[in-house]
Amino acid sequence: MKLDNKINGKILTLITFTVFSHAADAVPFAFEGRSLGMGGVSTATADLATAAWANPAMLTNQRPDDDFSLLIGVGAFLRDNDDLISDIDAYQAADDRRQAAQNAGDVVGEATALVQMSDVVNGIEGKDMAADISGLAAMGIAFDSFAMALSIRADAIGAGTVTDLACELFVDPGCDLAQFEQEVTSDTRNILNVEGVLATEFGVSFAKAFQLAERKLSVGIKPKLVDLQAISYRESIRNVDGFDSLTDQDNKSDLGTFSTVDLGLAYDISDSFRLGLNLRNLITDEFKVGGATLNFDTEARLGVAYYNSLVTVAVDYDLRENKPLLANPVFDDLKTQLLAVGAEFNAFDFAQLRIGARKNVASGIPDGAKDTALTAGVGFWLGFNLDIAAVYSDSSVGAFVQTGFRF
Repeated sequence: MKLDNKINGKILTLITFTVFSHAADAVPFAFEGRSLGMGGVSTATADLATAAWANPAMLTNQRPDDDFSLLIGVGAFLRDNDDLISDIDAYQAADDRRQAAQNAGDVVGEATALVQMSDVVNGIEGKDMAADISGLAAMGIAFDSFAMALSIRADAIGAGTVTDLACELFVDPGCDLAQFEQEVTSDTRNILNVEGVLATEFGVSFAKAFQLAERKLSVGIKPKLVDLQAISYRESIRNVDGFDSLTDQDNKSDLGTFSTVDLGLAYDISDSFRLGLNLRNLITDEFKVGGATLNFDTEARLGVAYYNSLVTVAVDYDLRENKPLLANPVFDDLKTQLLAVGAEFNAFDFAQLRIGARKNVASGIPDGAKDTALTAGVGFWLGFNLDIAAVYSDSSVGAFVQTGFRF
């Protein structure tokens, strides 16, 4: 039984359902197609179309002939830092062999498969995986004295980990052969806990440029409304290919809506160098999910960029660690603090080639989460914009596509 495809499909089905069931939904320092292709940099490189998420101050960074932009995009990401999917696949494959041996009266084969299932369970504690899908739309308008944007972003985030593990034979107190076999094969042990959060963000951004030391200083602000919903689900890893009851009302909870604000700054150090700073969620909030607390915290990112008509090179850095937008503390090792570098090569404003890399430098994360992720993307102007980007590391994969137009 090949679980990699089954699990991936089920998780993405879960998140896709929640995205389209609730219109559109938001997470901190989320990406869009152009920035993802450049490693995730955006704080000092965004423009009228993308500044609503990257740095509201960059709304003043429009092309000379562009006063209006419209952008629509969607992306999907999967992270399995600990190879949890492979472990569940191995467990189910061993369980298939155990049942086949049991039906054939093969005692040795049954015992061998049982030990293999136990080996998986003994090594699965603390492992997790996560997936998210993003949908976005923004409209930016530049006036003579200021710029503004209307934006909506939908992010549906899901994560899973295994708890209630079977006892370890002759290691845990009271774990004899009978109890060991019962727990390793039980539908009430070795439970995959799936937690999902749906965050819908509606924002209005404003930016204005000033002169400071004969250089352009842009200040931007983004008041926004965030709606949060949660889904929680438990299923034995023996039966994890079925999420039929995932969308039952008992598994869903409305966490509420709150207002917050983002603040952005951008300063042109010279004709080719720019500094950017984005502070998100200056007004924080917290929500109760079962017995845990979901925190919506302030985040800060600094960026620097070199640019001319042919090339843009930039570096972004999260100034603090960012907790995952999940309440259960077992997912705390999904936190991030990203260091990103990227470049964009421009061919006569018709096509752009983008490359980049990003690394999670947060403390206390799994080794797989420390892998450097490589990104690449392309952009075309075909009478409309088309941007395609992808990210890959040994433990994660994702892609984003967006389109729009400007004039």
